[in-house]
Amino acid sequence: MSNDNKEINTRRKDIMIEKLLDRGIYKTGNHQLYELSLKELEHTYQKLAQAN
Repeated sequence: MSNDNKEINTRRKDIMIEKLLDRGIYKTGNHQLYELSLKELEHTYQKLAQAN
């Protein structure tokens, strides 16, 4: 993976964490948000969006 792709994924992860924090989600299960992968963060956000 190139540095550009890593930077993009890191930024996407940061944005997803910000969105979850804005909704009052600070951790899932036994994991802090920063410990989750981008895919796990997106899944958590989608579940939250469907519930509302």
